[in-house]
Amino acid sequence: MAAEVSQQHPRRDAIALALVALAFLLRVVYIFEQRANPFFELPLLDSLYHFEWAQSLAAGEPYQEGPFFRAPLYPWLLGSEMRILGFGFLGMRLFQAGLGALTTWLTYLLGRRAFGRGAGRLAALLVACNWVLVYFDGELLIPTLAIPLNLLALYLTLGLGQRPAPRALVLAGMAWGLAALARPNVLLLLPCLFFWLVWGEPHKRLLGVRRGLLLALGVLLPILPITSYNLLVGGDRVLISSQAGVNLWIGNNPASDGSTAIVPGTRPGWWDGFHDAIALAEAAEGRSLAPSEVSAHYGRKTLDFWFEEPRAALELFVWKLRLFSSRFELGNNQDVRFFSRRYSRVMDWLPPSWLLLLPLGGVGLMLALRRRRELFPLWGFVPVYGASVVLFFVCSRFRAPLLPVLAILGAEALVQGWRALKARRFGNFGLGLGLAVLLGLLVAPIPERIDRTDAKGLWQLGMYELEQGQANEALPWLYQSVEANPRFWIARRDLGLALRDTAQARAAQDQWSAALALQPGDLQISALFVELSVALDEVPRALAVARECVRLHPDLALPQATLGQALLAAGDPDGARTALRVGLASSPDDYLCNLRLGLLEREMKNPCAAVEPLARARSSPSAPSEEARAEVHTLWREARQACR
Repeated sequence: MAAEVSQQHPRRDAIALALVALAFLLRVVYIFEQRANPFFELPLLDSLYHFEWAQSLAAGEPYQEGPFFRAPLYPWLLGSEMRILGFGFLGMRLFQAGLGALTTWLTYLLGRRAFGRGAGRLAALLVACNWVLVYFDGELLIPTLAIPLNLLALYLTLGLGQRPAPRALVLAGMAWGLAALARPNVLLLLPCLFFWLVWGEPHKRLLGVRRGLLLALGVLLPILPITSYNLLVGGDRVLISSQAGVNLWIGNNPASDGSTAIVPGTRPGWWDGFHDAIALAEAAEGRSLAPSEVSAHYGRKTLDFWFEEPRAALELFVWKLRLFSSRFELGNNQDVRFFSRRYSRVMDWLPPSWLLLLPLGGVGLMLALRRRRELFPLWGFVPVYGASVVLFFVCSRFRAPLLPVLAILGAEALVQGWRALKARRFGNFGLGLGLAVLLGLLVAPIPERIDRTDAKGLWQLGMYELEQGQANEALPWLYQSVEANPRFWIARRDLGLALRDTAQARAAQDQWSAALALQPGDLQISALFVELSVALDEVPRALAVARECVRLHPDLALPQATLGQALLAAGDPDGARTALRVGLASSPDDYLCNLRLGLLEREMKNPCAAVEPLARARSSPSAPSEEARAEVHTLWREARQACR
């Protein structure tokens, strides 16, 4: 079989090219359908982060100080499209449809190299029509670039054969290096590939080591310029990006649900959470921290959790395995199922994704073990990459890179099953079918703790209206979200915002009270509840919520700012001043604590004492907008003039 595969040439396969065209067509149709999606030109969270980074690159402006927090290759691609080709949202997404077609072609090539033309074609069909891959090729997220890079690296690595040339080893390594610049967790496979090369020459260990070192050299060639930039320009020792420790803690802490990407004790917005995570780390360490030190801090917290609460850590790991194996697609930015189908008819015609590919791929992996040394890069990618997802936290876009590899393995399972039937090897066929059915039974159930309603998607439609300043239009969506899942506290939070903005203060207060019962001490809801309760002259309720928030989050500045507001309303300016200074002790540049302290001193006729906190608020990185900075600048100038 190996000899047969190696003699086949990948060119001029009309069926494979037709499948590539099909993949492109499906993605183009889907993207044009999605133009009705309100978020088509208003990306959220990570998509917005990538887009804003790309905008800065296209304009020739810096985006974020210090070393890279996230691997830069995908935003660089978007920025290049904007700057060179002038792409807008539609153009960028159509370009990614081309990347999806490339993914289909690379799947065919890799499947052909591993198992032959038939398996390659079938794998390409499974990838072309995979609805999850179609979805992500229409989103401004990393999988659309990371997946073809992974496939290219696997193709080049699988082609190393028994006597790989030095150039081939370096090229394969460079492909892995580029893949790591899109998603660094693929680096976990590299030690395995090194030993695969070493043990590939059982009587020539030194030769195997040399080959492994050449592969490693190739990996470093694309990465070292990024590392040098992080050191020389960013001023910190970071290999590619500094988010690993934070992400590890997100998925391995006592409050983690294994999927939600929020650091405990931080606000939900992307930048709010980013700054809060840094503030928490610096408060715990008692000093300013470089990005690598922030990552190391959260890495140590993760280790402490594993060693101090091993039972809880193990239960969480098992739960993440369940999430990883479940057929349900857990959205991280959007509800994948809701938005992919609400605005697209083509999705209704596409087959299941994980429910189909994991059972078939599992059978194919067992078959691949018959050539385990030769095919290690292919089948080894599945457990190693899967472990890297479960090690952190689980969501649809993190496990999406496994889909083409599972499609290749699953295609081989189907090919071998057909051959077994033709040859009347019913025992072999029955064994494979039984294993596929068993895996399907494991994948099919959706854990009860997963919210399978449309609550998240309905909430996001309501949020779209809120961000457009249309609170009245937001209310029906948010009410539907709460009705679909009464325990969805985030929808209650934003329903409260819509009610407040439509002058329904008591109803807003009720929603925030219910949300706090579901999510005690939430920073944003506590601050909103206290502000509204003070306005309604219900200061005791405001004080109770503020003090509970401080109790639960003693190291954060925002709870102290909230308590300061409540204490000032209660007629205790000295207590308010103390609370605000406690908050500034943990986060000296916090916008809200500085602003409220400056306003307090101004109100108490101490303009000289107001100058410094107002100056810090004016330059705070957590200031909500340039307009807010301008207003604080005016207050600061007035305080400085009054102090003379």
